[in-house]
Amino acid sequence: MDDHRETDLFGNPVRARKGQRGRPCREFTEKDFDMVEGGLTKGWTNQRIAEALRVGVSTLKRNFGPVLSARDALPDRLELALFSATVRKAIEKGDIGAVRQVRQMIDEDGRRLSARRFDDSQKRGREKEREKPLGKKEAAQRAAEDAGGEGSLWGDDLSPGFTRPN
Repeated sequence: MDDHRETDLFGNPVRARKGQRGRPCREFTEKDFDMVEGGLTKGWTNQRIAEALRVGVSTLKRNFGPVLSARDALPDRLELALFSATVRKAIEKGDIGAVRQVRQMIDEDGRRLSARRFDDSQKRGREKEREKPLGKKEAAQRAAEDAGGEGSLWGDDLSPGFTRPN
């Protein structure tokens, strides 16, 4: 059967056999790279991305290693690209809707930043509250220092300057 189509039903290229044995090497397109980056941006696992591309995980790692290593930065890169495109549209074309979107994005970033600062200050406060546990000797020393205070059973007997009446 001769298959003269350039792509299959799902848009994958159909490669003509060149007389070599075995399966031909998979040639990845820009669309495949975009799909990998999109999956990473959405938080997909390597296994899920490989299944979507119909390749093995090892093939995915071998061909997309640098992209996979930047997994944590991709959501931020996407957000930054969207922000810059929206700003460009607002400035160059004077689009009022884009201006509104830019303001919303800036407000969201400000809220996120203030929430992060608040959380950091809460963590620092909790760390200060948490005191180092006292050792036996230090606890005994503090108890001895507090023993003669007001409301103590010893009364004024342990107070400095106390003299016994003779």
